[in-house]
Amino acid sequence: MNLLDAVRDAVRGADPDHGIRFLTPGEPDVAMDYGTFLRTSAWLGRKMPEDTAVVIAANDPLPTLLAFFGALWAGGRPLILPSPRALGGEELFRRHVERTLGTFPGEAVLALQEGLVQGDFPGPVVPLPSGPGDYDALAPGELPATAGPGGDAVAFLQATSASTGDSKLLAISHDNACANLAALRVSLGMGRDERMVSWLPLYHDMGLVGTALLSFFHGWPLYLMKPTEFIMWPREWILALSRYRATITAAPNFGYDHAHRAVDERDLTGCDLSALRSAVIGAEPIRLATMDGFYRRFRPYGLSRSSLVCSYGMAESTLATSMPEPGSTPRYVLVDPVGMESGAPVRLLGEGLLGDPPPGGYGIPVFSVGRALNGLHTGLTDDDGRPVEQEAVLGEITLRGTSVAAGPLDPGTGRPRPFPDGVLHTGDLGFRHRGDLFVLERKKHVIIRHGRNHLAALLEEQVAAVLGRPAHEVIVLDADIYDPASEITAVVEHHDGPPEVTGAQAAALRGLDLPVDAVLFARRRVIPRTTSGKKRYHTTRQRLADGSLKAEYVVRPADSNAH
Repeated sequence: MNLLDAVRDAVRGADPDHGIRFLTPGEPDVAMDYGTFLRTSAWLGRKMPEDTAVVIAANDPLPTLLAFFGALWAGGRPLILPSPRALGGEELFRRHVERTLGTFPGEAVLALQEGLVQGDFPGPVVPLPSGPGDYDALAPGELPATAGPGGDAVAFLQATSASTGDSKLLAISHDNACANLAALRVSLGMGRDERMVSWLPLYHDMGLVGTALLSFFHGWPLYLMKPTEFIMWPREWILALSRYRATITAAPNFGYDHAHRAVDERDLTGCDLSALRSAVIGAEPIRLATMDGFYRRFRPYGLSRSSLVCSYGMAESTLATSMPEPGSTPRYVLVDPVGMESGAPVRLLGEGLLGDPPPGGYGIPVFSVGRALNGLHTGLTDDDGRPVEQEAVLGEITLRGTSVAAGPLDPGTGRPRPFPDGVLHTGDLGFRHRGDLFVLERKKHVIIRHGRNHLAALLEEQVAAVLGRPAHEVIVLDADIYDPASEITAVVEHHDGPPEVTGAQAAALRGLDLPVDAVLFARRRVIPRTTSGKKRYHTTRQRLADGSLKAEYVVRPADSNAH
């Protein structure tokens, strides 16, 4: 199957008015129906060389998506990069573009939004007009008769999130994309008349595959706003869900956390979220405090708890890997964070449902992410590679099936290197309970002390609870993974004024299963993150070592003295 052919078929069968609407707070919406969009992207594709990598850099979603589909029409392999703002400035952006272009053997094309940066780049550049009006007259004629090869040919490239090191480029085939997009619809229980609202960045797999391509593939109306606008005005996401009667949206944990904390009650007059049936949450650890806070905050406005969908996925599986049954209430178990060993039983201390009174006990809540999508199979293995078949036994999650990417791109040949035996070893630790998958932590985020394993995400929950802080603003790690006596350090960001760590809090931090040696408090956002918002432990450790991670205060719970 060819991704473009599938999209063309979906558009033909959809309402002619269905398309994309670009939302900008304080300005009129800009709309483009799918037929016009596809013809315009085909026109743009005629300006691109055939069968080459097309690196796309733009601030706005319209030129980004037009360039992406234009590259598909040209038989190219598009890759969307973060904008200068997302990467931290023009100089970092320029270095990132040049480094990315250098990974392709032969020539690659840069599709660049006009006015995005000053100066020239090496190699050919396809300019992308900035304003929507610039595209109005650029859709002459009919679509090309054929969309080119499909099947196992590479459709597009996707950068991994780099939570444990440098980002890698993955090759996603037409078959991979079509299989995942078809399976997503089944797992979400969606029909023909859905409406998607999203603020997610298109350079991330959840934004590109999980919102934009999913809407195109099924002919659903798509409403897009920029990520920066969501950060500044989170109410606009919630109000768009209400205004356009959205049935589906998606975001990582921090998006739901930001929305329920930052939206003012006065902005919600007339808000109605009763149409929303799937608010997918994934891409980073899912926190009970976030889920419960978002549900309780917007329940008075028609939000159903069964609309919150805990998912597990990754770029290596095109996007989605597993989800619960449609319409089910999110379920979690309480996990004892002590002594986590691959191949050993996980001690479960209780379980609960979102919205119900929480069970008693000190365990860390971990949500079910359901079962594998159609065409995929998830497994678990211990450290010796032996299958883990029992329930509630920890293992590394493995994955095989139709959505598993063609493989990482080989810089020497420009072709994908398939995963050995077609099996992806995800590097994630998890277990099964009553047939459902539960994901705990990246293997590389395990802290080993005195022969015992401690999971960073669970430690962060504990530290955050002691300090009364959101867990996504806390990172816990060992300062030196090669020194078994190095300090266990917690970094807390967005902290105003001098830290007030009480004697009871200091005692609680010392009394954790893995005592915290130092807590660093920073006034601003200092925790390095991937483009999808995941904490970068390796980079944090490096910045602690070289002194470039700037924190205003240090508290050592052993003596409770702040510096």
